[in-house]
Amino acid sequence: MRLAIGDVVRDRTDLVIGTVARIDYNAPRLVLMHVPGGFYRPVAVTDLEIVRRYSKPLTAKLRLAAVLVLVIALLTAYVAAHSVQLLGGSWLLMFMAALGGYQMHEIAFRLARRLTGPRRFRV
Repeated sequence: MRLAIGDVVRDRTDLVIGTVARIDYNAPRLVLMHVPGGFYRPVAVTDLEIVRRYSKPLTAKLRLAAVLVLVIALLTAYVAAHSVQLLGGSWLLMFMAALGGYQMHEIAFRLARRLTGPRRFRV
């Protein structure tokens, strides 16, 4: 199981929901869970169930970067499809060229977001 600090988890023994506060490497496979009321409790990893992954909220710069990548990807898709059309390609080849041009930028952006996201720990 891969956990990040801030993931929302549920303890299977008594169904208490909390967030991961700390991953304890001294004790074998224990996670410190922050539960409502301001308390912390150690929970075995085998008793945890992931409810929701933590993700950073988008900043203004990241939103602007996402919009710019979208515009550049759409422009690349148009240029690729138009070039294939001028060369006499079929509609299927035009579609595949446009999809490839778009996905090239989208995959790069998604990979960059994944590399700069919260670190996941194997527990």
